[in-house]
Amino acid sequence: MQRLFWHFYLFIFLLLLGLGWAVEQLWQQWQPTTEPAWLASYSAMLQQQMPLTDLSWAENAGLNPQPLAANSISWLAHEQQQLNNGRVLSLFEADQVYFYYQTDATLWRLGPVPLVQNDGATWFSLLFFVLLAIAIALWLWPVARDIRTLQHQLQQFSLNHDTTPTLPARSFIAPIADSFQHMSSQIRELVKLQRDMTHAVSHELRTPIARLSFALEMANQLPIAERDAMLQDVRELQQLVDEILDYARLEAGQLPLQRQQIDLVELISNVQEKLSPLPGAAIRLQLPASALYFGDGHYLERAIQNLLVNAKKYARADIAVTLQFNARQWQIIVDDDGPGIDLAWREKVLQPFYRLDASRNKQAGGFGLGLAIVQRVMQWHQGRVEIGTAPQGGARFILSLPAAPTIG
Repeated sequence: MQRLFWHFYLFIFLLLLGLGWAVEQLWQQWQPTTEPAWLASYSAMLQQQMPLTDLSWAENAGLNPQPLAANSISWLAHEQQQLNNGRVLSLFEADQVYFYYQTDATLWRLGPVPLVQNDGATWFSLLFFVLLAIAIALWLWPVARDIRTLQHQLQQFSLNHDTTPTLPARSFIAPIADSFQHMSSQIRELVKLQRDMTHAVSHELRTPIARLSFALEMANQLPIAERDAMLQDVRELQQLVDEILDYARLEAGQLPLQRQQIDLVELISNVQEKLSPLPGAAIRLQLPASALYFGDGHYLERAIQNLLVNAKKYARADIAVTLQFNARQWQIIVDDDGPGIDLAWREKVLQPFYRLDASRNKQAGGFGLGLAIVQRVMQWHQGRVEIGTAPQGGARFILSLPAAPTIG
C-alpha cells in the first residue's frame, strides 16, 4: 500500500506541474501579441471627451482618473510631443492598458482597461480540470481493473481452493495479490491438514467401534439390558463419527454438489414418510402441486431431515412444513409447538457442537452438528437459514433457496 500511495502522490504532483505549465503556455499563445482592434476606436472616443474639464464621465465609465506630476513618466520625444499637442497616449502594463492625457502641468491617467476577456480564463480553467480528470482516470483504470480481477479470483478461490490469486508484477496492487497468494497457500495447507486429520481420526475410531459392536453381539453372557445400553453407546459413537465426517467435508468444500433438477415437493414428502415411524408429533405438509429446483437432492434432503428430527424431539403435538415461493426464492418453513429458541441463542445453535441442553443426555440426543450441517448445505446452495418464532409458539426454521420457479 505504501508503494501505491507514493506512486499516486508523485503522479498527481508531476501531473499538476505538467498540466499547469502546458495550460500556461497555451494561455500565453492565446493572448494577442498586437494591439486589439478596439483599442484605436476606444482611444478616439477618449480623445473626443478631452480636455478634462468634467471628470464625472470618466468616473462613470470606470476609468478612475488620477492626476500625476508631468515629469512622473519618462516619455520618448515623439510621445512627449503628442502629449503636448493634446493627444491621448496608451501605455500597456501586463494584461491591461492605461490612457494618459496632459493639461498644462498635470498628467492625467485613466484606467486600467483589461485587454483579455474573462471568458478566455474560464475556458482555460475548464480545460485544465478536464485534462486532470482524464489523466487521473487513465491512471485509476488499470488499478480498478486489477482490483476486479483480484476480486473475481478470490471468489473462485472461495469455491475452489485449488485456484491461486495472481496479478502481473507490474500491477500497482501486486503486493496485495502476493499477500493473498501467501494466505491462500496457508489456507490450502490448513484444509489439507483438516482433511487428513479427519480421515485419520475416522479410521482410528471406526475400527475399534466395529470390534466393540461385534464383541457385544457375541457377548451372550452379559445381561440384556446392559448389553443393549452398550450397543446404544456404540451406535451413538458411530453416528458421531459419521456426522463429524459429513460436516468436515462440507466445511472444507470437499464434496462438490451434484446439481440436477429435483422436485422439492417430492423430496419433502419422502422425508416425511421416512420419519413418520419415529416417536414424536406428526408432520403436516402444506405444499404446492410441484416445485422444480436445480440443486443437490441428497444434501437438501439431509438438511430438511435434520430440521424435522429436531422438531420431533422438541415438538409437543404439531409440526408443520410449508413450501412457498417468495421474492424469487423458494422457502421451506418448518414450524413446531415446542419450547422455541431464544433470540440470544439463534445464531449460536448454527455453530458446530453447540447445544441448548448442556447436559448432552441421551434422552435429548444429538451432538450439536445437525443444524451446523444444515447451515453448510444452505451456504453451498447460496441460500440461508433463518430462525424465528412459529405461530404455534415454538421454533421456526426458514430455508431460503434462490431459484426460478416452475410450479405445476
